[in-house]
Amino acid sequence: MSTPVPLTHHEILELVAPFSRRGLRVDLPASDRIARRLRFRPVEHAPGPQQPLALHEALELESFAADDQRVTRRLRAGDGLEAVLVADGPDVAELAERVAAVPLQRHLLHGRGWQAALSYRARRSGDGSSEVILTEASARVGGLALKLKVSGVSGVNADLELMPLPGRSMALPDDLLAVLGWPWTCIARLREGWGGALRLKGAGAERTRDAEHKLARTLDHLARTLAGTPQAFHETMNRERWRVTLRRAVPLLVSIGLIAGAATVPLIELAQNSVWRMLVFHSPAFLLMLFFCMGEMPRLEIPPVPLLARAGSWEPQAQAASA
Repeated sequence: MSTPVPLTHHEILELVAPFSRRGLRVDLPASDRIARRLRFRPVEHAPGPQQPLALHEALELESFAADDQRVTRRLRAGDGLEAVLVADGPDVAELAERVAAVPLQRHLLHGRGWQAALSYRARRSGDGSSEVILTEASARVGGLALKLKVSGVSGVNADLELMPLPGRSMALPDDLLAVLGWPWTCIARLREGWGGALRLKGAGAERTRDAEHKLARTLDHLARTLAGTPQAFHETMNRERWRVTLRRAVPLLVSIGLIAGAATVPLIELAQNSVWRMLVFHSPAFLLMLFFCMGEMPRLEIPPVPLLARAGSWEPQAQAASA
């Protein structure tokens, strides 16, 4: 790898000019001329009607080459949530406009019992227009820290992670989110929390809007559910929990049906040029193609029956203390 050439004084003046015209000032002591990284003086934003939280804004410009620049805006709220906006391209002035066009309040979502910070990439679409693409989101709701990571590839599920906040211990059912519908998968126990996936529609800006909508719906559901009890969740979502059980049983039922169908094929007389004969012969290849087209590999399992939980709290420690 070639060693980067340190930024010259002339290059610095040229790079920061579009930001200086917007009232920003470069912070030379915090910058790294050798790494070709410039940092600007942080800006504090007071709360307002459209922005309920105070925000700390830090801007960074990286110049990898004459035609390869990256601008990163980091926002940190007083509660510790952070959001990032990234824009890269050859023209620094255009990147400055692209970043300034995204309002600060777009990075913040809030509802009853939850608040979230959203990170984006500001890029040029195929037709030359600017679009903002969601890359990651973090939130706090009902004693949990939620993180959503959105892949830039269409058709790939977004990764969802739930972690108890420090000092909290929770016991969650695996169908906690799946009761919301097909886009939400069951959550699996991780080392320190739970992981799941979220199916998204479309591509580009459409995919971002779908992710934002489903994220807000997820957080509303978690806030309502975790504010109650496991028993209330079962009673309220009993029908939806049974739908999840049936949905989880589909791969096993299909496998059983295929095995039964394969056993009956020799008993059926099919013509040599029959379409059905062709379908039976190529069925393994068709199933393999179907598996690759799905966002996740189906799980062969006997799904558990949703049982009534009589616990008075989602936190085992709180339940034990009250007993």
